[in-house]
Amino acid sequence: MSETTVKDEIGPNTLHVTCPELRPQVDDVGVQGGTVMAGARQVVKSYDDVPKIRHNDVHLNPGSGGEFVSSSIEFTGTGNVLVIEDGARLRNTRLRFLGNDSVIYLRRSTRYIEIVASLFHESVLYLGPGSSFTSAARIVPSERRHVIIGSDAMFASRVAFRTADPHLVYSAHDHRRVNDSRSVWVGDHVWLGEDSLFLKGARVGSGSILGARAVVTRSVPSNASAGGVPARVIGKDVFWTRPSVHGWTQEQSDRAASYPGDEHIFSVDGDTVDLEELEKRLDQTATGAERAQWCEQLDALKAKNRFTIAH
Repeated sequence: MSETTVKDEIGPNTLHVTCPELRPQVDDVGVQGGTVMAGARQVVKSYDDVPKIRHNDVHLNPGSGGEFVSSSIEFTGTGNVLVIEDGARLRNTRLRFLGNDSVIYLRRSTRYIEIVASLFHESVLYLGPGSSFTSAARIVPSERRHVIIGSDAMFASRVAFRTADPHLVYSAHDHRRVNDSRSVWVGDHVWLGEDSLFLKGARVGSGSILGARAVVTRSVPSNASAGGVPARVIGKDVFWTRPSVHGWTQEQSDRAASYPGDEHIFSVDGDTVDLEELEKRLDQTATGAERAQWCEQLDALKAKNRFTIAH
């Protein structure tokens, strides 16, 4: 894959990602003569461990301000691609590649990224720039499905994602499977409430709010609030901003009684993408390198209303 330059949405720098062609895969497993063979467990616990990884591609450099604190990355398969933007700050993060040809693609933030994720075969975890975490989010893209999260996501404590149930459920009438796995998509500037759970097929439009302990199983439109089990829309035509009011004085509350901007209000326009078409293109990829290239193409979609979902 050739080098791709993508404009950084949270700063003046550019993101340079180089994913060379994957090394030839071999069938040997384990360590022979001091050489790590494909399929052996390999672990990154510091930046110094990155050059030791074999049969997978890793882009992990400290850059300016980058941190890798109480974190680890594990590879037990081959052909996987890890891209963490230079300068990203990781804390309490554990990323596990438990299969082959999957991708984790994380853009940086001024805040710490905290994720515990397990990927199996041919799945993608994409996190856009500018996210924040109160505690580690738990993410399991499996059965070749994906978790795609846009920019400026605000994660409260204990947010979780699953693309599979994961056990099999069949119809008692015709014995056909009824619980196929599906990807999860979250747009830009979404507030993910405490203990919220995003299950297979969840789609959340930009600008929305998911309440505490919401179980999201279907589409939530942009600029909506949703809550409950399963989650349903309980408010429309709303938007949110980041300041926390916990320690505010009366004067601060009075000043925030109205908000002058409309940058967090989203609408469908000519730049709004078709999520099903985007995922169809992803499903047409055959290798981890091609899936990483798809993530780069997703990065190139800069329009404000790219992930709007209509009411």
